[in-house]
Amino acid sequence: MRILIVKLSALGDVIQTLPVLSLFKKANPFLEIDWVVDRRNADILFGHPQLKRILVFSRNYLKSPFQIKNFLKELRKVSYDAVVDYQGLLKSGLITYFARSSYKIGFSNAREGSRFFYNIKLPPYDPDLHATRRYLILSKEVLKLFGLVEVLSEEDFKTIPEVKFSPELLEKKEFSYRPYILFVPSARWETKLWFFSAWEKLIKLLSGAGKKFNILISGSPEEETLKIWAEEMEKKYPYVFSTVGKISLKELVSLINQARLIVSVDTGPMHIASALKKKTIALFGPTSPKRTGPWGGEFKVIQKDLPCVPCFRKKCNTRECMKNITPEEVKQIVEEFLF
Repeated sequence: MRILIVKLSALGDVIQTLPVLSLFKKANPFLEIDWVVDRRNADILFGHPQLKRILVFSRNYLKSPFQIKNFLKELRKVSYDAVVDYQGLLKSGLITYFARSSYKIGFSNAREGSRFFYNIKLPPYDPDLHATRRYLILSKEVLKLFGLVEVLSEEDFKTIPEVKFSPELLEKKEFSYRPYILFVPSARWETKLWFFSAWEKLIKLLSGAGKKFNILISGSPEEETLKIWAEEMEKKYPYVFSTVGKISLKELVSLINQARLIVSVDTGPMHIASALKKKTIALFGPTSPKRTGPWGGEFKVIQKDLPCVPCFRKKCNTRECMKNITPEEVKQIVEEFLF
């Protein structure tokens, strides 16, 4: 039996879908699983022991008929027992449609018309259900179609490929010789961001902890403003080190796995921390922890009880929900976790 998972992005969504691999393999250890993923998130899946094949899709393909043709040719090389759309958007629906299978499965309330590409539409999902639980429910329904026993597991996700830091990074930054706290200030939505001034005040408040712990700041190379700020923090505070733009996605998994504590906004690395059951402080503003919050390990969510929360807006003139999170309350939880 062979199944194709269609889950392209974003990074956090891909991470939250990983539990379904354990579920499928527990139901049938011989089941083969392929996955279609966006190029930006593919590294997190390469080498995963529960995956047979990874098909990489890029939105740049949409500009090139030749690349689209090659992708579809690769997609249709295999005939699947089921294709499951975990994304539920137009792009993923089209990929599901063009894949070779008698069963093309998704939720009946999937967005952007993607449901019209399924021949098996499952009952609508509850939008307030946590994404990980939603994906597991979808997977259980797939198992039912094939008469497989339902097995739901709280198994951890240490099957995410372990990686080593590049020697160059370790030679330049000696943070690996001391325990460290990892800060994750970046997110795709502007409204999810905590202000740089708040992060710096937290760094100052943790100066005492800096005698025992380093503070690492993570981020992607595309985030130039974050990179400049993180380098400033590195110069000002001897216990702060920037890894922004200096490590790969796989190395980020290792960085998170070795951290004593992660302080993060609602973003992909927070979900990696959750999958690895790491101690996490999650700073939430416009989004809902019920839907996309941490789900594994020891964690604390900070979110202010405001009339507009959650609003799920990507733009906001005031961003009061994030402004009202204070460095002092975050510091207190850091100390509860570490001391």
